[in-house]
Amino acid sequence: MLYKSAPFLVTVRQLCCKLVSLMKRISGSRSSINTLYWTRSPDFRTAQQTFFLIEKVLENGIESPDLWRIKGENFLQKEQYVEANQCFDQALRLAPHDAHILNYKGFCLDKLGYSEVALSCFKQAINILPKDPEILTNTGICLCHLNRYTEALVHFENALRNGGGSPTLWNNKGFCLVKLGRYREAYEAYKVALEQGHSKQVELLCNIAATLVNLGSYQEALDYFDRALQLNPDDHLLLNNVAICLEQQGRYDLALKCYEKSLAHDPDNATYLCNKGVCLSKMKRWDQALECLKEVVKLDVNNYVAYGELAAIYLAKGQPDEALFFYNKALGLDPQIPTSTGA
Repeated sequence: MLYKSAPFLVTVRQLCCKLVSLMKRISGSRSSINTLYWTRSPDFRTAQQTFFLIEKVLENGIESPDLWRIKGENFLQKEQYVEANQCFDQALRLAPHDAHILNYKGFCLDKLGYSEVALSCFKQAINILPKDPEILTNTGICLCHLNRYTEALVHFENALRNGGGSPTLWNNKGFCLVKLGRYREAYEAYKVALEQGHSKQVELLCNIAATLVNLGSYQEALDYFDRALQLNPDDHLLLNNVAICLEQQGRYDLALKCYEKSLAHDPDNATYLCNKGVCLSKMKRWDQALECLKEVVKLDVNNYVAYGELAAIYLAKGQPDEALFFYNKALGLDPQIPTSTGA
């Protein structure tokens, strides 16, 4: 449903103010996405021969919690979470208070999308082993999936206090701090993860760069993006994020080249195309920007960012009727955009 407005009651000044509000929302909506990493015990992998022997033992009616746990871990390794969960249920039937099995069951349930039920398993595990870093970390991740970031941070910090100083844990703490808007602390946490040799180097470098963008440190962010590109020069999401950073610095020509490289890898990506259109708009290349953004709304009819930018361009071109039309489209898709600003 579109926002309705009598066209003669909305002055150009009102439209301008509303579009400024809209653009502020747009500028904050194009950042990199951080990643959480689960914690697993170092002896997680099971040799195929051992697994075969366990299967034979269970088939002969000889069972124990450890046998079911090991079988479940094997399914976890293969990302077969339903089968793994069934094995952990069998293990818990024999050992209902085994914290590690409860932890594994919680892991499966969260992977399957049942985060509330998973959290119940993790809490039971914590009641049994309240200082176990692995269980505390996985509980924190589950809380993040439920958007309960303050509680998640408490669990990550408890894990660190109890000996869980792995790069994975520091990365997860950084993720949580970003979600809470505590970017300086997030940057410090990500730096520790990087210094400790996190295995996901490209993702971590991007996390640090995105955090620096939020802190307004664009040149330093570009340095980290450049390090990530050296490791993975064809990553189109990374190229898009580099372009955003360059754009924030006013280096529009370079930003445009990066957007075009991103689109060369993924030509129908509406987000990359929209970002290119916004960049062209900032360069005052109105006709090219209009062409680009109209293509975006063909690909994604619900893209309020593109509608808002189209409105801004038409307003800059002195076409308030067209601007109002696209502004109303943007409002219809995102009714939370502020409206009244005065004449």
